[in-house]
Amino acid sequence: MIEIVAASFLIGFSGAASPGPMTASVLGLGARPAGRFVAGLIAGHGIPEAAMVAAIAFGVRDIPQINLVALLGSGVLIAFGAVQLLQAGESVAVKEETRAPVVLGLACTLGNPYWWVWWLTFGVGFLALHPAFLEFYVGHIGADIVFLGLLAVAVSRGANVLGTHYKKVVQASGLAMILFGLYFILTILFS
Repeated sequence: MIEIVAASFLIGFSGAASPGPMTASVLGLGARPAGRFVAGLIAGHGIPEAAMVAAIAFGVRDIPQINLVALLGSGVLIAFGAVQLLQAGESVAVKEETRAPVVLGLACTLGNPYWWVWWLTFGVGFLALHPAFLEFYVGHIGADIVFLGLLAVAVSRGANVLGTHYKKVVQASGLAMILFGLYFILTILFS
């Protein structure tokens, strides 16, 4: 089953490395230590991932009220992005987010319609062919841990190098989160 872990890691890494709300929230980290924030962010992301793997394991292929869940998550994502955009000049750039990184991870995940599409198409298909649910989850979440952890370390160190110019990165990250949330809402409402 090591091949399932490796395959899901590589598949998960391609998703983790693509630009999205999780990446944008890590970019807003600034020079602060990354550990607690990123661990909470990944935990918030990992909860719905585990729930989806469990649901697929038990035969669920359709999620009731999926649009409502995605709309609520998108709204929270917009709120976090606005806080980050507006507080970028403060000494602790995303102070409000760091108080609730698990909630932010949940919002980044549940508010992203592409996450739902990925799981209800590729995720279901892969696990139907290779029903190694625990192994798949370990490899998949491992990719998130590696990519977001490395990104957070790079951002934390880079913020010290950029100094006051990093405010623009934080603002751009907050704006990206707002735009992702708005795009997700429009996608949900007009699809």
